[in-house]
Amino acid sequence: MKQLITAVLLLLGFAGYTQDCSLVLTGHVEDIDTREKLSGATVLIVELNKEIITDARGDFSFAGLCSGKFTLLVSHVGCETIKQRISLNKSRHVDIDMPHIKNTLGEIMVSSIKGTQNTGDKKELSARELEQSKGQTLAEALSRLNGVSMLQTGSTVSKPVIHGLHSNRILTINNGVRQEGQQWGNEHAPEIDPFIAGKLEVIKGVDELKYGSDAIGGAILVEPKALINAAGYHAEFNTGYFTNNRQWIASGMFEQQLKSLPALSYRVQGTYKRGANSATPNYRLNNTGSEEKNFSLTAGWKKNHFNTELFYSFFDTRLGIFQGSHIGNLTDLQAAIDNDKPNPVFLGEDTYTINRPYQAVQHHLLKSKSVFQTGKNKFSLLASMQQNYRKEYDIIRNSGNNRPQLDLSIITLSQELSWERTSTKGLVHLIAANTVQQENSYSGRYFIPAYKVYNFGGYYIAKWNNKKWDLQAGARYDNKDLSTNRLLVDGTILDEYSFSFSTLAASANAGYKIINGWKTNMNVTMATRSPQVNELLSNGLHHGTATYEKGDIDLIPERSFSINLGNSISNNNKTFALELNLFTNYINDFIYQQPKPEKPVLSLAGAFPLLVYQQNDAVLRGLDFSFKWIPLKKLEWQFSYSMLRAKNLDSSDWLIRMPADRFRNIVSFNFKDGKKITGTYISAEYNYVLRQTRTPDESRAKQDYKEAPAAYGLVNADAGTTVLLNRLPVTVSIGARNLFNTVYRDYLNNFRYFADETGINFQFRIKILIKQLL
Repeated sequence: MKQLITAVLLLLGFAGYTQDCSLVLTGHVEDIDTREKLSGATVLIVELNKEIITDARGDFSFAGLCSGKFTLLVSHVGCETIKQRISLNKSRHVDIDMPHIKNTLGEIMVSSIKGTQNTGDKKELSARELEQSKGQTLAEALSRLNGVSMLQTGSTVSKPVIHGLHSNRILTINNGVRQEGQQWGNEHAPEIDPFIAGKLEVIKGVDELKYGSDAIGGAILVEPKALINAAGYHAEFNTGYFTNNRQWIASGMFEQQLKSLPALSYRVQGTYKRGANSATPNYRLNNTGSEEKNFSLTAGWKKNHFNTELFYSFFDTRLGIFQGSHIGNLTDLQAAIDNDKPNPVFLGEDTYTINRPYQAVQHHLLKSKSVFQTGKNKFSLLASMQQNYRKEYDIIRNSGNNRPQLDLSIITLSQELSWERTSTKGLVHLIAANTVQQENSYSGRYFIPAYKVYNFGGYYIAKWNNKKWDLQAGARYDNKDLSTNRLLVDGTILDEYSFSFSTLAASANAGYKIINGWKTNMNVTMATRSPQVNELLSNGLHHGTATYEKGDIDLIPERSFSINLGNSISNNNKTFALELNLFTNYINDFIYQQPKPEKPVLSLAGAFPLLVYQQNDAVLRGLDFSFKWIPLKKLEWQFSYSMLRAKNLDSSDWLIRMPADRFRNIVSFNFKDGKKITGTYISAEYNYVLRQTRTPDESRAKQDYKEAPAAYGLVNADAGTTVLLNRLPVTVSIGARNLFNTVYRDYLNNFRYFADETGINFQFRIKILIKQLL
């Protein structure tokens, strides 16, 4: 480890001084139709195997080049790969226009024709942020975006929260398919390997309608890179080590297009991750280890006006649950909540071993998409199958019993047929119909019933733009029939319930370019979300959160009306950029979990806090503000602030478990590129989260088991560089989280009742790229 740190520091220290040649190649990448600046595009100098990623403005720069003739290979998600020959006798600039793929193999957003970019509230992780988040969960990566926070369950489980909303109100779209499995509860994190993502994006607005009428909080798009579009092969290897829990990661990818069969491209990818028990600044938490195994395979065929793609992914994880959260009796439960530190019997073990209680989760996804395009018409057929398995192992007295105490499985089939047409005046029409069939079964102790769901729906979206205006509008209808049953031990049916919900959603976006560098956008959205099975009929131990949950069979659908107003301003030389987004979301019959501190539950598995689902009218208002300033050529300062005010309109009180205000400051310095050393940077980050003082009034009755924790500030740091070793680009990076080992608890962590958050964590990463064109 010491040798690795020394090597990286030496590379960083000499990055600015190794420069044999002085020519500089700069460039700018844009969408050929919409003129959108394309961030995250990959630019490769084939002869040098030298690669760089465009920044947020679509710009790139290679320094330290010698004169000669070179081949540029430029690729971007959803776009045709551009191959361009250049002669370099002096420093020069090139502008590259990227056309959309006529028959897109890997598209997530409908972006293969003019005018289909989302004009609503859209936030995307930069290429550097994607690199810095490798090895972390999907929620940890997305929390770098302003307005996005995390709902956590200890150190092993997390899911994204967007403007105070999470779980079933946020749709996670994995390679074009709506991710299922959230029906089991709020604690269940998305079963997605972040290493498959070439792009992570959060959207609000019209494009939500493609995925459901219930996206009250928005949609998360996990987009793989487009398959290779030129004869040859690409390979990538990533590895990492995190010191806090001795977590190590290995991930590899290989993709190829055969010269003898150019219509066929394929990709194979896999990840293995294993972590030991995590540590807070003052103690180590027993049984908080994790193990994860992931695999994916993509194959695409493109010929003339037709293409088809087959995608399979496998996700498997085993998560330990902190033993100090599963308490044997009510007295010990209250003591655990009241104490500042867990009982020493649950602390101190530094091991990879995972004991009871733990969870074993598997997710399979098989997707097929075929596209036929003729003239200005495009027809798409999407079919998918998902299988989720979840086994929960409680603490038991009989050591010979290896069976799970709860075994859940869910299978989901979905189909969608869409027609997209571009009119002669540039108006784009998209119409689609879809169906979903879903079946859930369980064995062991009861948490939610077995159920079947049949859903059918459809949507229509229209888009148009010119140099000044970007307009979008759409509507969607869904009908869901839900039937449930609960079995007794002898196989007889105890309870049967049937529900039928019809939901409607509509959205309109208007974007206007006031002057060069100043854009404004307004979005109005109406959405409806029917209650899920866990909200209606849960009645049992929620294993991962260590809580006992009760649903309410009388819940009715939520109805949301939201308004978003955004402004973005930047100067001509792109050294200053500012964004401000204001939002208001009225939700009638908002469903949430209300803790019942006066009624903890004692069960055979132990004593647990009680949470009850209930609903009230609510309003969520807030703003996201950010700016970026480059005072010097290599120095950059980023600042962001996120604010949310969430009120229960029925009681004129604050809503429980909403994110507190938070600030983020990042200062980065980018070193000058050399001949063989490029992309070298160092950055320091300070995050400050205020104490959540806007919690429900407890003057009449206690509303939570423990008051909101104190405010906290965290210091993080990152550094990285790319070195060309024998024509292979090797990227080395170091990160530090909670650099000063601050003791704190986060209001949105379900385990804040029992333990502190994790302490200092150094992160080491290495990435090796191999690209060969034929």
